[in-house]
Amino acid sequence: MFYNESAGAMFVNRINCFFVVVSLIAYGMIPMLPDSSRLYAAEPRNNWATKAYERNCDAVVCIQGDKVEEPSNSAKDTAGKSYNGMGTGIIIDERGYIVTNFHVVEGIRKIQVTTFDRNVYTANLVARDTETDLAIIKINARKSLKTITLGRSHDLIPGESCIAIGNPYGYAFSLTDGRISGIDREVDVNDSLVYRVAIQTNTEINPGNSGGPLINVDGEMIGINAAIRQGAAGIAFAIPIDQVAEVAAKLLGEIAEQSISHGLNVYQEDRENDNESSSVPRGNRFTVVVESVGNNSPAAEAGIEKGDIIKGIGQYSISNKLDFSRALIDLKSRDDITFSILRNSKTVDVTVSMGPSREDQFVQGISRSRNNIPKPAGSGFAPKTATQVKSNYDDLVWDTLGIRYTPMLTEEYRRMFSQYLAERPHGGVVVKAVREGSLMAKIYVMPGDVIIGIHEWVITSQNDVRFIAKNWHSFKTPKGTVEIELFRDGQWYSTEIPLK
Repeated sequence: MFYNESAGAMFVNRINCFFVVVSLIAYGMIPMLPDSSRLYAAEPRNNWATKAYERNCDAVVCIQGDKVEEPSNSAKDTAGKSYNGMGTGIIIDERGYIVTNFHVVEGIRKIQVTTFDRNVYTANLVARDTETDLAIIKINARKSLKTITLGRSHDLIPGESCIAIGNPYGYAFSLTDGRISGIDREVDVNDSLVYRVAIQTNTEINPGNSGGPLINVDGEMIGINAAIRQGAAGIAFAIPIDQVAEVAAKLLGEIAEQSISHGLNVYQEDRENDNESSSVPRGNRFTVVVESVGNNSPAAEAGIEKGDIIKGIGQYSISNKLDFSRALIDLKSRDDITFSILRNSKTVDVTVSMGPSREDQFVQGISRSRNNIPKPAGSGFAPKTATQVKSNYDDLVWDTLGIRYTPMLTEEYRRMFSQYLAERPHGGVVVKAVREGSLMAKIYVMPGDVIIGIHEWVITSQNDVRFIAKNWHSFKTPKGTVEIELFRDGQWYSTEIPLK
């Protein structure tokens, strides 16, 4: 037998080292290795994502229905093809008003909505804004529904974590996570739709996620998932919540004004930096301020004044414009409703008796209307607010007036025309196209012009323009013309347009 001295010495050294390590561990000088259960406990199971999901999943719905494609020009395809469509929606009012992408519900013959508790409802499409690809649908819920927690999107930072909740490929209420990849993206979806200030995210978004919420680490909705980049991995886009909230408020306001009038024009002021609002969801950190009160309107008769802060309407607390619009839904003419007003640091309650809708006012020949604009110099008229029309008259607008248009976002209008707000605060519609040989073409209206008044009416919404088109041939003036007010390149213009 042979003895290798060097090998023997190495063996003895290893034995000595082993006993030294064991002794150090025994005295607590070297920590023991973690067991396998600890290796996977670096992040708690109940983390921010699970909490954000739990906070908002009840406010998400799954949307399904049969979509019908437009028939082709060929003789064989006369009825159009049908296929199953799916998407997601977000509850913004406990009575069953849901915001989603318009492309999710466009062309669906029967909109089927499933809530998180697996109740199934049939929804109606009640309002839409095709320019922003947003729509409001309504279900008649069996109980009061939970609403989404609103956040803000104006200060998003690339790298922020986020989750999406949706209905991808019909897998209901699925969660995916990722990060904000970019902001203010311009995304050409098709020839007629562009997302201009989209959020880019690498959160997994699949068919069926459209219309669902993108949620931040605070559990607040920061956008509506809307599109993916075909052929690319990890590139998806969402409509920012600041835009969603403004459009939804406008659409719900138009729904309310189909039944009532009140005479108020309001805007919201940011109070995000107030100490008292630190525990309030960021989407609710606003005050709603009265911008103007229509002469002889229900609000004026109740004593509401410009500059008043609206704190509550009936049972609803008002913390943003969306709350203001929501509070007025379901009211009827002659309904008395209490407005809680903050004026000069004191809160007062006033009762407003709702007036008839603007359409009813027009039909009945009532001269009282809201949102009167001061008479422009040399124009010869002071516009009233146009009556809203409940049906879709976009084709009639194109045939009668010769324009395609979209409502201008309030914040954009206020920013672009700030020097005119004292006299013309109400907003307008942006001309997108002008038909050759049309009435508008004859007076040289151009794409990009912002129309703010026609004849005696303020123009701020799709329904206003549709009303003008519907009643165009009933207008009579001594000169056979009506006046139109518009902005072009930041300047105000007034001219006359022939009735024929």
